[in-house]
Amino acid sequence: MKPATRNLLILGVCIVALGGVLAALMLTGGTTEASTTASSSQDIALLNREEAEVASIEVTNTNGVFTIVPSEEQPEDSAAGTSSAVLSSESTESASAVSSESEPEIHFTIQELEGLPQDSYAVKTAAQGGWQLFATKKIGTVSNLTDFGLSTPQATVKVTFKNGDTYGYEIGNASVEDSTAYYVRGQTGEDIYVASVPMAYLQDKTGFLSRQVLDFSSLKADAAAPFRKLVLSGTAVAEPITLQQGEGTLYLMTEPKRMEADSETVTSLTDLLSYLTAGGVEALHPDADALREYGLENPANVVQMTTADGTEYTLKAGAEKDGNRMVMLDGVDIVYRIMDDSLIPWTSLTEPFDVQSKVLLTRNVEAVQTLSIELDSSETYRWNVTRTKDEEKSTDDTTYYNYTVADASGTTKDYTAFTNLYQVLTSETVLEDAGDTEPTGTPLFRAVVEYYDGALTNTLEFYPDGERNCVVVLDDVVRGSVPRGDIDTLQEALEGAVQ
Repeated sequence: MKPATRNLLILGVCIVALGGVLAALMLTGGTTEASTTASSSQDIALLNREEAEVASIEVTNTNGVFTIVPSEEQPEDSAAGTSSAVLSSESTESASAVSSESEPEIHFTIQELEGLPQDSYAVKTAAQGGWQLFATKKIGTVSNLTDFGLSTPQATVKVTFKNGDTYGYEIGNASVEDSTAYYVRGQTGEDIYVASVPMAYLQDKTGFLSRQVLDFSSLKADAAAPFRKLVLSGTAVAEPITLQQGEGTLYLMTEPKRMEADSETVTSLTDLLSYLTAGGVEALHPDADALREYGLENPANVVQMTTADGTEYTLKAGAEKDGNRMVMLDGVDIVYRIMDDSLIPWTSLTEPFDVQSKVLLTRNVEAVQTLSIELDSSETYRWNVTRTKDEEKSTDDTTYYNYTVADASGTTKDYTAFTNLYQVLTSETVLEDAGDTEPTGTPLFRAVVEYYDGALTNTLEFYPDGERNCVVVLDDVVRGSVPRGDIDTLQEALEGAVQ
């Protein structure tokens, strides 16, 4: 065969092949996506109504009965605090202001859980099974319903529409071909189908309860601190401990002693109480016997909270079970399970010493006007600090000072040595609770500090407590215990300042 003829034959074969491919593409639409869409469009609509048509969805399963009904407002998502229901309402109002023609949002609630916090997303998702049910496959009629779990269905669903129409269907076993789908059958028909249904239809109604026990996150964002007042009590707490909000995020312990609270301890506590989520629901509507069983009749830990907006709440923690504490909020008839370890920032606070600040003197040396020290009531030392405005460094917004210090006789002393003495004083912290120990006798070391800005004078005293310890008293309040060796450290700093 001549080369020219062979080339013409090859070209002809290629043209025929290309034509076949083109024809195939025209028949299939040219993409695999079109094939997928066509498959999806083959789903069988067993129920396809509008959300607004639903009057009720009654579900009966092995755990009991629950009914999903439309609600004018979204149920509370949190047992206490600002829930998404409020935020959703605000969002809806805002949207309505922008477009009055938009369709109002339809909310649903579990009728049997009315008045209790509900997971609005879970309820909404479950409600969708009441107006839409699509099957992916038709099995048809069968001779043995037991093979499909439909002789004794896992659940039956009855949907009632506002116009009086009803539709019911039964849910059997999971499909052998698709474990996420189930065999279903309409109550008025014989055919069996494979369809996806809300998993909540097979579970107890308590699954719709919100696990959000406390949510004061919005208050925390709007205020320096989310709580004005916290009162800790309970059988595990030695005596009620009251915390009051001070300046900004700082708290004061006002009962049983008045002193600054430890900022890290209180921050951990307020962070926990600002947003508390349970691991699950242990019981609903507990009776007196159940409350005793869960340790909630006389709970070990109780915290009374007064929020920044003035609302009061009481949270209780009772018995431990499998690493969880049983927790209940007053006014909410639910017993929650919460991991014991996660509650430690609250439940570990059983003594005033656990809450109080361990630091004694907190003011900077720049604020000191006078410092007086007595040793065993036999030796007395005094320093007077003079400050003058530094004209070169000072600005309209900030005033800077130069400092000098003199003793009681007026002799100028080294300000650096004085600063070192004061820093040793401010570094002193109590390490242990002094318990019921009351100071007796004469203090081994006594310091009195007066300040320039008019702040209250601090009087710090160290009393002997046996051979090894000292009881520390600040402004007539016992603060705790320190090793007796701390007195030696203070005396060394004192010697450096008096030279």
